[in-house]
Amino acid sequence: MHVFQPVELDEILEGAFRFGGDTWALLTAGNKDKCNTMTVSWGGVTYVWDKTCAIVYVRESRYTKEFMDANKKFSLSFLNKSEFNYVKKYCGSVSGRDEDKIENAKLTVNYYEDEVPFIDEADNVIVCKILYKQLMKEENFVSGRLIADNYRNGDYHYIYIAEIKQVMIR
Repeated sequence: MHVFQPVELDEILEGAFRFGGDTWALLTAGNKDKCNTMTVSWGGVTYVWDKTCAIVYVRESRYTKEFMDANKKFSLSFLNKSEFNYVKKYCGSVSGRDEDKIENAKLTVNYYEDEVPFIDEADNVIVCKILYKQLMKEENFVSGRLIADNYRNGDYHYIYIAEIKQVMIR
């Protein structure tokens, strides 16, 4: 009889399908006229409505959210952590309303079909079409500790469920 052995979840999740910890991506949305990018590290891949989907969490205050909502599509670009580590903090803290983050981070935008922008320097890219979004609300949290730790200013995340339309790797 075979005995099950416990493993850490991080041991079996890999590449673009592993979020959290030191794994992050640049979420990019917009079109050829204008786009923006932001760092995301909360998310995952799931199967719902007979579709393989990505789930991402984006605060109401983020400039990139405007591009997501207008275009209904976005990309997740996973860059080499050691080479592009400076990008994680920069694109997660500077607003594209104030400057051209992509240019200032020395990144290049390329476009997939239907003008979905993605970061050309990435090792892996997931192109997504938004199917559903919902605002997190205080009354839906079971633990007040999560609110105290993550939403002191009330800037709750929207949950986006998006069908994965294309996965590209180098």
